Amino acid sequence: MSNRVLVADLSRHQGEMVTVKGWVRRTRAVSAELAFLVVADRSGEAQLVLSGSSATTLPSLESVVEVYGLAVTSRSRAFPVEVQVESMVLLAPSESLPFPINKPELEVGLELIDRFRPLCLRHPRFQRVFRVEQQIILHFEQFFAGQGFLRVSTPKLVATGTEGGAELFSVNYFGDVAYLAQSPQFFKQMLVGSGFERVFEVGSVFRAEQHKTSRHLNEFISLDIEIGFVEDVNTLMDMEEEFIKSLLPSLHQEFGEAIKCPSEIPPIPRLALEEAQSILEKEYGRTPSSDGNIDPEGERLISQWAEREYGVAAVFLHSYPRPIRPFYALPGYANNTLTESFDLIFRGQEITTGGLRQHSLPPLLQSMKERGLNPEKYEFYLQVFRYGMCSGPQCQDTIFKV
Repeated sequence: MSNRVLVADLSRHQGEMVTVKGWVRRTRAVSAELAFLVVADRSGEAQLVLSGSSATTLPSLESVVEVYGLAVTSRSRAFPVEVQVESMVLLAPSESLPFPINKPELEVGLELIDRFRPLCLRHPRFQRVFRVEQQIILHFEQFFAGQGFLRVSTPKLVATGTEGGAELFSVNYFGDVAYLAQSPQFFKQMLVGSGFERVFEVGSVFRAEQHKTSRHLNEFISLDIEIGFVEDVNTLMDMEEEFIKSLLPSLHQEFGEAIKCPSEIPPIPRLALEEAQSILEKEYGRTPSSDGNIDPEGERLISQWAEREYGVAAVFLHSYPRPIRPFYALPGYANNTLTESFDLIFRGQEITTGGLRQHSLPPLLQSMKERGLNPEKYEFYLQVFRYGMCSGPQCQDTIFKV
């Protein structure tokens, strides 16, 4: 047989004998001597035409086949080019399927999806999640590398936690206790202070959170950046918004209506958290919580408000109270009970977080003691502050959860 041709490339091989390999997605017997197969590979689906004796016995759905035949123009609108099969080899037969996966929507519950995960991943909708993720990560890397950022890989087994509130997964580390990293924040800031100034990372983080909601994750891919010599939190939001606006056209071009992604969006509004709380109270009658934070329902409503007022279901919320932010968050310039930090809320979900960090050792140590943290356990992190951390408010951490 000839070299394999992906189904997406069949149009370039019309009039040629080709080999196609893939999974049998659909079959249709027209008569005893004519049948059609739809075969899928990593690039898409193709229609195969079987005639004569080869049309009498069709492989079961999701069997893997190798076919050899002539690529010709088709009358089908769905498949402009089809393959007239000369020979077919059954490479791996499939057992009877627990449910059909060749429909536009996978009509099964979460329990079956989890139980038959590899099979479900053959459905285009589930595969699209991975392809969108890849597109986001590739664009993220290209964008920030172009801005002078260095890609780094930080440790995922650590001796202590990064953020006070999140739970840690403990592991046995040759008889000692270690933890799965809940954040790369310390290491990124240390690298910035080591002279790299701008770094980014794509990597897994882990949170041992008891949850049954879409707001909590035990493991996710975090897209982090860290930048030195920044004095205004708006500079950080500007950079993030620039990245998002550069990302959307590529997602729209690649996936279009399949993920309902616009090619552009208007400017994203920016609200102090206190201002957002006032809007929620005025527009929706919601009283601010006692800790000054915004609850999930409030984030959902403020997203709706932003879409109505600004045409985009996203809003930057900034100036969060110090008690609900990590110990390393820089106190606010105008009000030191707040922080120079922000979250990006999109359709009621926090999708990024960022802000300026403490850069001077004495106030950083004081903040740690106020949280009941022992500085001696963090000496590996504090050391860089003893030998000249970037001057001025600096070091942004922005996390894009994928």
